Formats: sequence, structure tokens, C-alpha cells
Amino acid sequence: MTLLHNISRTLQRRRNSTWHALGYDTTVRPERPDDHNAIATLTSNAFNGDTEARLINSLRQQCVDYISLVAEQHGNIVGHILFSPATLDNHPDTRLMALAPMAVSNVLQHQGIGSALVRAGLKLCKEQGAVAVVVLGHPAYYPRFGFTAASRFNISCPWQVPDNAFMLLELDTGSLKGKSGQVNYQRAFAQL
Repeated sequence: MTLLHNISRTLQRRRNSTWHALGYDTTVRPERPDDHNAIATLTSNAFNGDTEARLINSLRQQCVDYISLVAEQHGNIVGHILFSPATLDNHPDTRLMALAPMAVSNVLQHQGIGSALVRAGLKLCKEQGAVAVVVLGHPAYYPRFGFTAASRFNISCPWQVPDNAFMLLELDTGSLKGKSGQVNYQRAFAQL
């Protein structure tokens, strides 16, 4: 493949929620109730256990304004991402979203599926009025979407984690100015 072809494919992926990955058309869409079992299986396989799948089920029960998206190839769920509401302890009216968990089929890693899920989810978070998204994740992965250490905003994680692993993306620049505190996640996270 030529460099021009690779650039063209990347631009098409960013413009469109349907793209070509490993010979299949892949679509990002909101989850449906009939996806729940496939999401649980995918997540359990990706994380080598059912803790994250149980978290997803708990979040579905505890909050109504979560965002849950799947990546689908020919009727098969190959990726999933969930964003749940969060707040700041010092500023409870500040609407945040917490990205967790995200899973992509082990055989389809590094094909752009996770990136498409993140981008689509961030767009929906902004459309639903969130001012920022937090994530506890790999510090080499999430900065490509604009995430940076949350400590730069004087925002902290409720758990003891490396500073560069707890990240934040301001969806509206300057919306966190003068605000600080610890992120309050949904209680489902404390039940892990």
C-alpha cells in the first residue's frame, strides 16, 4: 500500500463511522438490549475475566444517561465502549463522563476499532453536555485523542494510580477553569 492510500483510508475512517478493517465493513452504533450477551463475552475475553462485564451491567442498572457504543462487523460485536456520568466533589454541577471500560476483539487489535469507538463516544459526550471526559488508561494510547494528565487541571482520581494514567480531556476549552477536586465515579466502580 502506498502512503497516499494509507492517508486516504485514515481520513475516511475519521469522516465515517463505517470503515474497512481486516476485510470487513465495521460500523459504530449505540448498543441495543440484544447486544448485551455479546458485549459481556467480548469484554470478558478482552480482560481475561468477568469483572469489567459485571461493571457494565451494574452501570446499566445504576444510571440512565450513560453512553454505550459497539463496533459491529457483519452482525458480530467486535468492540465496545462505555461512558458513565461523573462529577467533581468540589463542583457537583460540573458534568463529566468517565470512559470505562473499552474492549476490542483480541484478533482485531490495532485496526482502528478502538479509536473509532473513542472518537464517536467523545462526540456524543459533548453533544450531551459533558464538559470533560476522564479515563484511567494506558498513557501511551489516550493522548492521541487529546487526553492529558488530569493533575494538570488539579483533578484527582479516587484511587492510588500513576499520575500519567489518570487522564482528562476538556471537551469545551476552559470549562474547568477555577475548578478542581476529586472525580466522583458511579458507585458501581466501588463495588469492583
